[in-house]
Amino acid sequence: MRYFTLFLIFFFSLCCVIMGFVSCANTVPELVSLEATVVYDYQSLQEEPVQRLSVFAQSSQGSERIMSLRISFPSGNAFPDNKLFWLIEKPLILNNGSKLWAGSPSLMPPYFWALPQGTYQVICTDLMGETAEGQFVLNYKEVDSPPLDQPIFFSQQEQSKDGDGSSKSSDEPVIKMAVFSGVDGRGTLLFFDKIRKDWKDFTDIKDSYSKAKSLRICLDYPSRQVRYLLPPHNFE
Repeated sequence: MRYFTLFLIFFFSLCCVIMGFVSCANTVPELVSLEATVVYDYQSLQEEPVQRLSVFAQSSQGSERIMSLRISFPSGNAFPDNKLFWLIEKPLILNNGSKLWAGSPSLMPPYFWALPQGTYQVICTDLMGETAEGQFVLNYKEVDSPPLDQPIFFSQQEQSKDGDGSSKSSDEPVIKMAVFSGVDGRGTLLFFDKIRKDWKDFTDIKDSYSKAKSLRICLDYPSRQVRYLLPPHNFE
């Protein structure tokens, strides 16, 4: 009787494990969220910015499981002959607090054309070869004159006025900082978020990220779907 009882417990546990695997295998991934931003990249104060597209996705099965993303824009007046599309085969995984995002911040439009406005299609493929589809709409509006000549840490003082760093109106930017392991804004992205209140100068950042060698200030205008990436500053 004792062995029979142990057998039943083992059999029941095995069934639960098998059902769990089957349930996971049959779960179809979904795109929980998509974020698309038009980036104006200023490499220097003397040059015109380069326009590119930043797209990141969240999957219901875990964004770290996304192996590729295909982003396309249907043919139309801007591209009458064929579709505009990008294939991201090794997406960048970003950790924004408790959320993981997969995508790319550097999708360039072809032939130096402006990114067309309208509806874009997104197809994500995960580790198991399962796909999830979604779409986003670009309806961006440029800002006339971003403050290119502001001091590097001006945003820290501006954010402190609002407490949590949020903008007072939809036309004011959300100010963020990107910290890199290489000079001129290259290398590994070590930090990307609103500037920490305890950072007053380069030394404070180096204390937090010993490999940091450069930074860039980002001005986000969420209501306009636009980000201005100001010229890089190298640590001395």
